[in-house]
Amino acid sequence: MRKKVKKIILALSLVSCAVMANDTQSLVGIEGGYSSLSYEQNIPYNNDTYTLGSAGVKVGAQNKNYRIFAGARYYNSKNFDYMTTLGVELQYLINVSPTVNCFIGLNAGIINIGFTRNNFSRTISDNYYGGDLGLNFHVAKSIDLELGLRVMDIEAENTQNNITYKFNTLVSGYGSIIYKFQMD
Repeated sequence: MRKKVKKIILALSLVSCAVMANDTQSLVGIEGGYSSLSYEQNIPYNNDTYTLGSAGVKVGAQNKNYRIFAGARYYNSKNFDYMTTLGVELQYLINVSPTVNCFIGLNAGIINIGFTRNNFSRTISDNYYGGDLGLNFHVAKSIDLELGLRVMDIEAENTQNNITYKFNTLVSGYGSIIYKFQMD
């Protein structure tokens, strides 16, 4: 699985270099959102969902039809000591009007989770991959407002003393403010 995500990240990076060769703008964004993380526990069996708030930053580049971001996010929940993601997103832009475009894309990266259950400190560091889609509103020449949905497939687990916690899918609804500028 880890090799598969590394290949996805490498492929996204290579594609981004090819599509970003001409007429690019640099991007810096801040993001806030609301997420749900599905999990399973084997003893006693429990299948539930955690809800989390999130905040993050992302940097990237865009041309007329594509954009790529490298992003870091922190997720806040009383159920975890910490939860973070670090990854990349490649998005195809569909220019609907001069003031709005839609996007659809792929994402991949690493998720880190720390939590304490049954007097055991547990950590997970695993790969994720998934997709995202949303709307990008051009509110000023150099400012965009983005509303999106991101899905990450994790399939990470931690086992201690025959108790296994398995994390499956992280779904996030988010909003971003993105600053666009030319880098000469």
